[in-house]
Amino acid sequence: MNFFKKYYKFSLIFIFGISAISWFIINMPKPEKVEEKVDIPSLTYTNVILQDQSIPVFSRGKVSAANIRHITSEVPGLVVYKNPKLVRGASVEQGELLIKLDQQPFILDIAQKKSALDQANLHLSESKAKARIAQKSAGKKSSQYARHLPQLQFAQSQADAALAALNYANNQLTKTEIKAPIAGKVIEDNINQGEYLQSLSTISKLYGTKIVEVRLPLNDHQIDILGLKENTGDKAETLQQVQVKVNSFHDSETIWHGTVSRIEGERDNNQLLYIIARFDNSSAENQDNKPLLPGSFIEANLSGKVINGLRILPRALIQANKQVWIINQDNRLERKDVNILYRGKDLVYIQHGLQRHDKVVNTSFHHLISGLLVKPSSQPSILDQSVVEAL
Repeated sequence: MNFFKKYYKFSLIFIFGISAISWFIINMPKPEKVEEKVDIPSLTYTNVILQDQSIPVFSRGKVSAANIRHITSEVPGLVVYKNPKLVRGASVEQGELLIKLDQQPFILDIAQKKSALDQANLHLSESKAKARIAQKSAGKKSSQYARHLPQLQFAQSQADAALAALNYANNQLTKTEIKAPIAGKVIEDNINQGEYLQSLSTISKLYGTKIVEVRLPLNDHQIDILGLKENTGDKAETLQQVQVKVNSFHDSETIWHGTVSRIEGERDNNQLLYIIARFDNSSAENQDNKPLLPGSFIEANLSGKVINGLRILPRALIQANKQVWIINQDNRLERKDVNILYRGKDLVYIQHGLQRHDKVVNTSFHHLISGLLVKPSSQPSILDQSVVEAL
């Protein structure tokens, strides 16, 4: 009996405990469901715009004078006059007297040649008179010598030679005055007044300042972009369509305008072709600028044929595998392959692979995944910014 009472109390306690636990489990508050918030990243993009324009091609070169003259003396003589402007760095005008040689030896030579001509003419007159008498007295079968024909021919030759010698002496006299063949600057001065010049002695060196040229190296792809060909030659209608703008490394703010004048006919060691750009310092476009001086290092911007339907983007938006990130109509990221026609300094020019108004992502490419939902944020087109190379 005591055993039953003992286990009866234990059973009641156990049942009460189980009931209490069950009541707490049934009536305990249910946990609230907390929805996890997903932050959608915001990405800026640029709308693709199709543009018809020429692609700018950049090159560098060194300015040289288009007209360079080495002034030499064709006759020997003593320098009796030297133009004060004939010094390094001075400017001279075309036709301006630079050097004058002593003319007395040449004047004497002219007098002697004139005397010889008079003597030859006198001999010719005598020969003509003798020939007329001989031809009247000689028979029909007489020799040419008997008719005085060879003597007359010799006298005529002597007169012609004496006249040519006189003309040559007069011409030599004119060469005692050496004049500037072009307007330009003196860059070499090798003579002083009182010195004796030998024939073909170098007096000075001039270069023209009105027209200057620049040799610009281009590869085959750049030449094709400009609309030029290796066999273009000097066809003006083809070359003149290429416009050239240059700025000097010494003066980056001033722009000089020029045109392509010709293409050189051989490649250099790097398999590049050189085009020659020509600049007229006195043209309407350049006359307000200071002259573009020979020896200046310049950077050139060349623009040629117009290409239709170009898509222009910053270089930073192109991945190494020639792909770009775009935001599709569902605001999800996609990769697109693009056909790059040309890579400029800051921009790339795409011909195929993007449609008008495609949204090209222009932020960092880190942690971007295809299909990622994003919040688009528009930025102005690259064509509206000041970094556009071609406009």
